[in-house]
Amino acid sequence: MREREALIRESKAALKRTVHPHNPYSAVMADGAWAGEPVFVVAGGPSLIGFDFERLRGKGRIIVINRAMEFIPWADILFFMDNKFYQMCHKGETFLKWEAFAGHKVFLDLMGRKYEDCYHVRSLGRVGLSRSIAQGLYHGNNSGVGALNLALVLKARPIYLLGYDMCFAGNRSHFHGGYGPGARETTVKNFVRDFERMAKFMHEERRYIINLSPRSSLKVFPFRSVDEVLNARTAGQDLGPDIARVQEPACSSPSA
Repeated sequence: MREREALIRESKAALKRTVHPHNPYSAVMADGAWAGEPVFVVAGGPSLIGFDFERLRGKGRIIVINRAMEFIPWADILFFMDNKFYQMCHKGETFLKWEAFAGHKVFLDLMGRKYEDCYHVRSLGRVGLSRSIAQGLYHGNNSGVGALNLALVLKARPIYLLGYDMCFAGNRSHFHGGYGPGARETTVKNFVRDFERMAKFMHEERRYIINLSPRSSLKVFPFRSVDEVLNARTAGQDLGPDIARVQEPACSSPSA
């Protein structure tokens, strides 16, 4: 009897967490807040090894994922969904970088955790596309999916993807350290598959999502050259997808 009561209490608590996320991001950020503004979503792929992130300053809004925050501390949003990343950010030198980050820290909360020093968005599950921060976001088992869903909810246009490689460069799975050996090939294929699943829920938004990693294994969105886009942004222009895909070989081995 006690065990059953405990299960009921746990279920009610889980439901409450789902409906009322802790420190909700929707309290400070409105749907469509970036309507018509360009955004660069920066993931961790090895195509960014040696990239000068200062080139992004003033070119548009910026969402950084996980440890990319250490390279762009002036970004608008840090997005993460990994408890291990949060714990890492509260140790030693990385904590100073966490504290120094100037933008919103946004946690896609899969487990109903309560972190006091970041905003929370509830998880709607793995597959889908949300239109509301208050409703929650889909995660695709990959923070890159969740960050893209957030950019879409904010109605940024265009959305430029940087470091969305889904493959190795040599023996590197990320442009930064801290992740040990790369993910298994099956894991990477699942990441790509979840973007493909997400794209099925899109309408006109899909043509405004531009992949700036020409050797990426993620082929569901059109490609542009990062140099071309940044040069255009310097001139006050936004480039859409109406150009031939960049013809470079895909990465030959897997990565996260």
